[in-house]
Amino acid sequence: MKKIAALLSSVVITLAYITVPSTFAATVGNTVMTETAKQAVSEHNLIMYTDSVARLVNKERRSRGLTELRMIPRLNKSADIRVKETTVFWSHQRSNGTSGLDVFDEQGFKWSNIAENIAKGSPTPESVMSGWMNSTAHRDSILNPNYRYIGVGCAYHDGIYYWTQLFMSSFEEYSYAYLPEQHGELNDDGIIDAVDAAIVMQEYAATSSGKQGKLDSGKRARADMNNDELVDAVDASVILAIYADNSSR
Repeated sequence: MKKIAALLSSVVITLAYITVPSTFAATVGNTVMTETAKQAVSEHNLIMYTDSVARLVNKERRSRGLTELRMIPRLNKSADIRVKETTVFWSHQRSNGTSGLDVFDEQGFKWSNIAENIAKGSPTPESVMSGWMNSTAHRDSILNPNYRYIGVGCAYHDGIYYWTQLFMSSFEEYSYAYLPEQHGELNDDGIIDAVDAAIVMQEYAATSSGKQGKLDSGKRARADMNNDELVDAVDASVILAIYADNSSR
């Protein structure tokens, strides 16, 4: 425990809280909903939101006997790229006129089928999923039996939440892909806590000193909280922030 405490003491959690306006006009395709809410959001909240969206997608798929979708850090990174682009240019196209789906090629995926859902204004994973599920085209992507992987992005810009889902089936097998509830959970006890953060710090300490890390490719993917394809102190910080948030509820 002393070793864990020493590792955790080197992790600094920075939470930047911003206030969301009390009224939202949420637009998903042709579906418009209005919600009243007031809540605080931080960087780790956005990560929690993206994982929650993926869990809700799998809930819908399980209820229909469909294969659950798994997450890949690079696909989450792709969704993050796209959601930030939509805060500037709201479209499935990019501001230069090219397709937003080009992000799959840019990130080096060998895909066979791909799709993108975007939304803005919905303040929670549940509300954005409700909008998508009530839009035929968006629902068809969520429930497409061909897809195997999902990436989710969430951004907050000028008082509005933006959301992106990327779906993919691939000619390549990503053995390290994980279910959304496994994101940040490394010792297989079903709980995201300080022990998981300590495992991340141990991995980071080993690899940064040139030693061989102990995590396999699957757990390294699960440890990559900010989707930069690195396992470092930032990931441990995010895990601790999620743990603190869950513990306060």
